[in-house]
Amino acid sequence: MRMRAFWMLGLALMLAGAAVFLAQNWLQSQKPQIVEVPAEPQVQMATVVVAATPLYFGNTVRREHLREIEWPAGAVPPGSFSTIEELVGDESERRVALRAIEINEPMLKTKISGFGGRASLSTILAPEMRASTIRVNDINGVAGFVLPGDHVDIMLTRPVNAAAGGDNNLLTDILLQNVKVLAIDQDANEDRAQPAVVKAVTLEVTPVQAQKLVLAQRLGQLSLALRNITNAVAEKPRTVTLRDLKVGEVNQSIGESPKAVEKTVVVKKTPKKKKEGLSVRIVRGLASTKYEVQPERKPLFSSPSESKPLDLVTNKVAPSTSFSTGAATSEVSGATGPIVSKPVSAPLSLLAPTDEKAAALEGVAQ
Repeated sequence: MRMRAFWMLGLALMLAGAAVFLAQNWLQSQKPQIVEVPAEPQVQMATVVVAATPLYFGNTVRREHLREIEWPAGAVPPGSFSTIEELVGDESERRVALRAIEINEPMLKTKISGFGGRASLSTILAPEMRASTIRVNDINGVAGFVLPGDHVDIMLTRPVNAAAGGDNNLLTDILLQNVKVLAIDQDANEDRAQPAVVKAVTLEVTPVQAQKLVLAQRLGQLSLALRNITNAVAEKPRTVTLRDLKVGEVNQSIGESPKAVEKTVVVKKTPKKKKEGLSVRIVRGLASTKYEVQPERKPLFSSPSESKPLDLVTNKVAPSTSFSTGAATSEVSGATGPIVSKPVSAPLSLLAPTDEKAAALEGVAQ
């Protein structure tokens, strides 16, 4: 009995140990696994001076307009400043803004002048470009909606023949395309938003284009056409003359195909009026009779070759007259003798009399 009890106790201890081992393994598997992630390399930072307030063309750059921020060292813009002291110096000589600068925009050397500089038009010109001014008004200047920073096309209207005058002798060409406007009158602020009618517009052009503008102002009249700010594609120019002016031309965007306009045409049928024939009304005493007269129709067949037109005599005809058909003769005699004697050939219908001698002439004809 004792040996059996010992065996039972030993078996129970073994089962208890196995249960503890399995439970421990299960608990270990339920714990979250910690994955070691390699540490990211630290980004080296640098200091860059940015605008603390908006700056516009001609504004003096002062210390209160600036602040320093951290900037990735590998992405520092060229021409930037690392400290405010480097930008403003001892403030004995000022710097001015040459272009509009927004908040948190880096201060670059290309956007501000040097020490003691001024906001002149020459400071915002590209090195290879020139500034040329043309005269405009409220019509050819797009009613004042052309502002600094916009791009325009320049059109020239001139006579075809300088010797011949009149408006019928004019043509218009596109002289220059996509030209930047530097200033209107004496205002070069690109942040200007209010339109204004001006008398002069200054353009950024090449030296050769400046020569063309000077010559074109002597030849004719220059006009501006405002372009979309995102459209920099040059179109193929075409000369427009008086013959190209069309009435009712549809304004369509480039690339759009013209759509056919459906029209409904209503056709009204007018009833034909019945042709009324001629009528003759004969009144005998108190009685009247109406007779319908059919219009004369052309014969279906031509008359015989021996039939000829009648030769009528305008002289006074004597009372004695004789007629015959076929190739007969007609004799008319007057008081002093025969007047006319000519051959007569005509159908009997032309010889049918309508007076009181109808019976006598009808007997002769038969």
